[in-house]
Amino acid sequence: MKAITWKPKSDKYLDELFESLRQKQHSDKSHRYWSNYGPDFYKFSVALTICFDDNDVPEMCSSIASRDCWPIGAYRILNRLWKHNNKILFPRTMSPSFSESAKSQISWLKENTDYKLFFMSRQTNNWEDFALENFYNYGLSFLKDKYFYLTCPNECDDTCWQKILYNGDSNLLEQWKRKL
Repeated sequence: MKAITWKPKSDKYLDELFESLRQKQHSDKSHRYWSNYGPDFYKFSVALTICFDDNDVPEMCSSIASRDCWPIGAYRILNRLWKHNNKILFPRTMSPSFSESAKSQISWLKENTDYKLFFMSRQTNNWEDFALENFYNYGLSFLKDKYFYLTCPNECDDTCWQKILYNGDSNLLEQWKRKL
């Protein structure tokens, strides 16, 4: 298994593969999350990742995002993640492709940015402990707290307030719009 992370428009082959996988997976405009993966998918993406299984079949895709409503130096990893292959519903443990993708993205941030904090977030509740435990089992550590953070600029939209898991300079959290 290997994960490759790159800057959009820096590798024609990977860009085209990623776009092809995105189109195959997210072409149904009636799906409730279609807009997350629609034409604006790349708007906030600073890097893209494809994780390949041991047979070089793409298993998982995601991006690293940066937005103006987050503190400077904060990046969302595993952004707009989808499983292209290995679509086990409600697994008891996290697939290794999650950790490989996260590790690849963290390495990319270290090599290509002056990041201060990386985080992941989800709109659903009660995912944090599962993710903390599973990532820890793969050698990755994250922290959580009691707040919901503004993850998109519309403060009136409840889906823009999400719990996060993070690693890095926790002082940045003080600069971020949050609520209990």
